[in-house]
Amino acid sequence: MASSSSNSWRYDVFPSFRGEDVRNNFLSHLLKEFESKGIVTFRDDHIKRSHTIGHELRAAIRESKISVVLFSENYASSSWCLDELIEIMKCKEEQGLKVMPVFYKVDPSDIRKQTGKFGMSFLETCCGKTEERQHNWRRALTDAANILGDHPQNWDNEAYKITTISKDVLEKLNATPSRDFNDLVGMEAHIAKMESLLCLESQGVRIVGIWGPAGVGKTTIARALYNQYHENFNLSIFMENVRESYGEAGLDDYGLKLHLQQRFLSKLLDQKDLRVRHLGAIEERLKSQKVLIILDDVDNIEQLKALAKENQWFGNKSRIVVTTQNKQLLVSHDINHMYQVAYPSKQEALTIFCQHAFKQSSPSDDLKHLAIEFTTLAGHLPLALRVLGSFMRGKGKEEWEFSLPTLKSRLDGEVEKVLKVGYDGLHDHEKDLFLHIACIFSGQHENYLKQMIIANNDTYVSFGLQVLADKSLIQKFENGRIEMHSLLRQLGKEVVRKQSIYEPGKRQFLMNAKETCGVLSNNTGTGTVLGISLDMCEIKEELYISEKTFEEMRNLVYLKFYMSSPIDDKMKVKLQLPEEGLSYLPQLRLLHWDAYPLEFFPSSFRPECLVELNMSHSKLKKLWSGVQPLRNLRTMNLNSSRNLEILPNLMEATKLNRLDLGWCESLVELPSSIKNLQHLILLEMSCCKKLEIIPTNINLPSLEVLHFRYCTRLQTFPEISTNIRLLNLIGTAITEVPPSVKYWSKIDEICMERAKVKRLVHVPYVLEKLCLRENKELETIPRYLKYLPRLQMIDISYCINIISLPKLPGSVSALTAVNCESLQILHGHFRNKSIHLNFINCLKLGQRAQEKIHRSVYIHQSSYIADVLPGEHVPAYFSYRSTGSSIMIHSNKVDLSKFNRFKVCLVLGAGKRFEGCDIKFYKQFFCKPREYYVPKHLDSPLLKSDHLCMCEFELMPPHPPTEWELLHPNEFLEVSFESRGGLYKCEVKECGLQFLEPHETSEFRYLSPHLYLGGSWIGNSSSSIEEIIHVDQEESSSDSEEIIYADQEESSSGIEEIIHAEREGTNRRKSVMRWIKVGARKMGLSLECLKPWTR
Repeated sequence: MASSSSNSWRYDVFPSFRGEDVRNNFLSHLLKEFESKGIVTFRDDHIKRSHTIGHELRAAIRESKISVVLFSENYASSSWCLDELIEIMKCKEEQGLKVMPVFYKVDPSDIRKQTGKFGMSFLETCCGKTEERQHNWRRALTDAANILGDHPQNWDNEAYKITTISKDVLEKLNATPSRDFNDLVGMEAHIAKMESLLCLESQGVRIVGIWGPAGVGKTTIARALYNQYHENFNLSIFMENVRESYGEAGLDDYGLKLHLQQRFLSKLLDQKDLRVRHLGAIEERLKSQKVLIILDDVDNIEQLKALAKENQWFGNKSRIVVTTQNKQLLVSHDINHMYQVAYPSKQEALTIFCQHAFKQSSPSDDLKHLAIEFTTLAGHLPLALRVLGSFMRGKGKEEWEFSLPTLKSRLDGEVEKVLKVGYDGLHDHEKDLFLHIACIFSGQHENYLKQMIIANNDTYVSFGLQVLADKSLIQKFENGRIEMHSLLRQLGKEVVRKQSIYEPGKRQFLMNAKETCGVLSNNTGTGTVLGISLDMCEIKEELYISEKTFEEMRNLVYLKFYMSSPIDDKMKVKLQLPEEGLSYLPQLRLLHWDAYPLEFFPSSFRPECLVELNMSHSKLKKLWSGVQPLRNLRTMNLNSSRNLEILPNLMEATKLNRLDLGWCESLVELPSSIKNLQHLILLEMSCCKKLEIIPTNINLPSLEVLHFRYCTRLQTFPEISTNIRLLNLIGTAITEVPPSVKYWSKIDEICMERAKVKRLVHVPYVLEKLCLRENKELETIPRYLKYLPRLQMIDISYCINIISLPKLPGSVSALTAVNCESLQILHGHFRNKSIHLNFINCLKLGQRAQEKIHRSVYIHQSSYIADVLPGEHVPAYFSYRSTGSSIMIHSNKVDLSKFNRFKVCLVLGAGKRFEGCDIKFYKQFFCKPREYYVPKHLDSPLLKSDHLCMCEFELMPPHPPTEWELLHPNEFLEVSFESRGGLYKCEVKECGLQFLEPHETSEFRYLSPHLYLGGSWIGNSSSSIEEIIHVDQEESSSDSEEIIYADQEESSSGIEEIIHAEREGTNRRKSVMRWIKVGARKMGLSLECLKPWTR
């Protein structure tokens, strides 16, 4: 049913009546009463009656909010009245017209069943009318009479009846769906999702929960829903603030439930003096009623038990909607249909703010950047967006700029009041967890919180996190990350501030830079302080901390001195610490100190409780001497501690899982004590320029990621784990890969770019990505690479001594060989139909190698992937070729309507870099072209000669064809190409285009262009089936030889590789046979002639 709120009303009431019965008595008095109450009523005094109702009357019905139908004894004697009633009932269904039947001195059952005197009049009217018209009249009368209406037993006191009807009309007018929710951003989407959950047309009773954080718009959505649908139910109620109405002093649980039921039924039934004496009252009153019930802001399961304990309490097709912050409350009540209200998007949030700040959906140009900042400050919370927007309305730019810093430091009172309700409802340990996250740990992983927060056990923290998530106070993401909304974090900080407004040293957490500096400089910290989080970029002046600063903070657990801005080695550190300044912190779990100013930790420093040690960009040369009890340590970050010379003994750090020593440029050796790090997952040692020694003959079972980038002195291949997934050895001095890597069972990627590899013999069998860029001494790639079943990417760019590339497995989807100056030979075809090839500046490629590249590009290329290789002319297998950067094809050459897939080829001039290309397809005059972009390659050097760039496109229609397009079929197709790069862009010297069959099968994709076009790959010479078969037979026969070569090259190759090779050879023969048969069918050859080739 369409919402009636979208109509433009002209009348409040449309009366339907039989004039001879009521016009000069009851109706005249009723219309006078309506007029006195300001009710606008349609009058038909000047409309000439006929056998059928006209357009004017139909329009009046549709432009009215309510229709009052006065059924009288002779109402059915008029076909006009009956047709009018059909139109009224039709409008009721289609646009929500309210219908109020008044039974004037007639029995409703006579109307419903067409009996009595009313029925006799109806039968007389039906004479001579069609069956369909009679049926429609009967249905309209029955439906109208079934509506609850005014049916007094006697009409002696008509004045009283008129007053009653007038009152009912006024109540319905006041309840007419308003337009209050029409302009709410995103409301249409919310309502649509709720409609799908409510299933309003289905049978039975359904309860739906709406949950989400305070201020996100749950109540607003519920009100809009109620406003739109409450008229479809016999009874309806929007019961707001259920939480506040369930807590009167002096009542036990039973009494509270009785009181809540009494308030509920009194409002629903509109009976102020109603008394409820037992908890079965709701079921007694409503079990036969179709009701819509909105229970807003429920926070206790007992409230639901009191108001909606069982579905059978309510009549068929009833719907109950519950709004709450607590998801678990819905789960506990077995409510399976739930809608979580998400925060609005950035654009929606800005629109909401602007509606309240500017009374329009977008900001003025001069305030746009400030409006975005205020939107961010509100954290996209609708309540905060409305409050802040209203607060800034009408203010000038200077006031906006002045208000922003103030609002950043404090929470608006109205917003705080709403948000604090959720916090106040927590138990003490949950409040404590809330404050920890708000002040220190938002954005961290759940496991990290379990390690950091002091609790009885991990389960204690897990339970608390689940409670906070269920109450919409935090978000738990699938990857385990815990996030708290910015305004809730601000609320937590405000709660902490109020713990001791004038003495910050007595609070649990210190976060404000000015207050924290005051506590540190004046030594006013106390045992109450659990954590300090200080952004050192906010320190205005140099701050000196005395040796006794932390002496009284005996319970300090979290110390975080960080820099929010990028750290420069030349940056002057404003926070200074004496040598023994950290001697009084035995309970520290988190020590995070960016740019730590000392060269050593104090001799009395006690790290036994540390979970995380983060000292990036420190001045440390050495941490401590001897073995420290580091049994709780999970993370050690000494990144960019450029003076660090020695890593301490980590024998006791058995739980360490992340060790970051990147850019420790003075570090020479990785100690042998790392063999005890059985839980280490990541080891980062990039840019340790002096690193030479790493331990050998160890196997760290948990190590997955290992970085030794630009460790320029490292010559030893790191054999320290067989479970590594990513190994990065860019810029090392490693010359060879040991045989043991073949047995690494989990390795996905090895990157040895710019290393000094001379000979690559051993490669892990399960490898997916292999990068060998700029290994300028490397001459050969192992032949058994083709047996690696998971290999997807290989990069040999700038390997200037590689002459040939072995056959690659069908799994390879990307091959990059830029500036391989010596590359001449390619063994085998590329069989992956979505492979991406880059042979820029491979100028020595032989003709056979170029043919294989062309074959792959033509047959297998996926849409929008560009392949580049040397070439001076568009290949002959492109049917349409042209000089310059555009090509036009007329419909007299090809039926353009049958094709929307194309392959294009460009000849790019030498001397410039290929920076990408814009392609425009024009299919009609005066129409906007279809535009595509061929992206540039990540590595695109100067082209040393002309090159070919080939790509495939599919022109999907952006919309159904317009009438103009249907009347003007395609007469031509013009394609223009323009390379990017400004003044330095490549010249497009030639271009070509080939249509691709829209119905091509996967089999046909294997067809050689020799057969498909009757031409050759590159030139114009003809090729026969025999030549193609000869090529493939030659390649197939070489399989066994390659196996022998592989055995000679690597004696340890397993029997499984030989089995794999045999299986691959069998598959190849099948593909060749299928290839030949498809080609023969295309050329119209008999399969009999192929028998010599298919044996």
